[in-house]
Amino acid sequence: MIPPPPVALLASELGGGRGHVSTLAQAGLALGPGVTVIAALGEMRHAAELERLGFATLSCPKLSASAAVKAQPLTRGNATWACYLADCGFMDRAVLQRSLRFWRDLLLQRKVAILIADYAPLAQRAALALREEGHAIRIVTIGTGYGIPPSDLAPLPQLTPDYNRVIHSEASVLESLNAAAAELGMSALPRLSALYAADLALIGTFDVLDPYQRAKAQLSPPVVSRSDILAQGDEVYAYFSREEVEGTALVKALCALSLPKRGYFPAASEAAKARLAASGMVIEEKPISFNMIAQRSRVMLHPAPHGSICTAALAGLPQIGLPGHREQLCHARRAEAAGICKVLPPAAAPEAIIAAIEGVYHDPKALPRAHALARDLRQDFPEHPMAALSHRLAPLVREVLVG
Repeated sequence: MIPPPPVALLASELGGGRGHVSTLAQAGLALGPGVTVIAALGEMRHAAELERLGFATLSCPKLSASAAVKAQPLTRGNATWACYLADCGFMDRAVLQRSLRFWRDLLLQRKVAILIADYAPLAQRAALALREEGHAIRIVTIGTGYGIPPSDLAPLPQLTPDYNRVIHSEASVLESLNAAAAELGMSALPRLSALYAADLALIGTFDVLDPYQRAKAQLSPPVVSRSDILAQGDEVYAYFSREEVEGTALVKALCALSLPKRGYFPAASEAAKARLAASGMVIEEKPISFNMIAQRSRVMLHPAPHGSICTAALAGLPQIGLPGHREQLCHARRAEAAGICKVLPPAAAPEAIIAAIEGVYHDPKALPRAHALARDLRQDFPEHPMAALSHRLAPLVREVLVG
């Protein structure tokens, strides 16, 4: 009797952006045809992207700050990754136990052989515990680097200058996690970063963006599109994938901007897109290739998601970021330190947005500086990123296929 194919579980329980799902989709494809792939997501908004690939999806408990906590910013820590975990439920024993039970049951019921985790620390914790019991589960962490601290790191460092509020210490977050895990028969972790112990860490970022400043050899190339050309156009290209464009200041700024302009706003209302189009902006209704963006553009405006920063950097395209949360701000500031991004606060006035765009657009040093970094980044960037990802995953796949 032929045994069933091994099962790989794609997991994401923190964060709701499309980037997490896209990363998992690429990893699932890179496993190849001999593995059955399922996905458990805390946010199902982009689940269809996985389902179109033939991957079954289900909802898992989502880790996130409560509405009451979000309404009181000063009650939220913001200095380290431990602060973020505390903010998202790690100080609530009931939340922790519900999630740990869910992941333990799912891993056992589906006989998962490979866990691929993007922002899924409790899935990883459950898998680590099952390994201690003798279950052969391979663990892969994948993501941008911001959410994958080195597993031997203690304490976790401050990630962004001037974000230094600590409400719950790292020791208290670890104590809370270990207490919840102990009630389920799991041994204690020696440090919080040990959550991220893995057989394979696919830290898909560039060294200039990595907040933990790991050696380049420890990083994997981000699985993003690479333009074949360097930026050479005259347009301002704006990309906001969520509802950010509904903000009055951003719409006012883009409408008042007198430079050639183009944008892609998949979550924007028809009214907002019509207003922008009436101002002379070309509105794209579907994604366009980065070759086309590089060919047409001189500046890119975005909320500083990691993928956009990386693709624009590879295209040699100067950037302006309006980050909406800490991870975006962290990456945007590191890109700014590299000389390729101008960072604005999310509440920037229309006049400030316009001034920043025009300043970067007319800066004679901006394009050469971005081109120089792009050439440097391309030296270590694979011609076929998906093939490179498959190559990295192949040893684990071979292990589970031979049993």
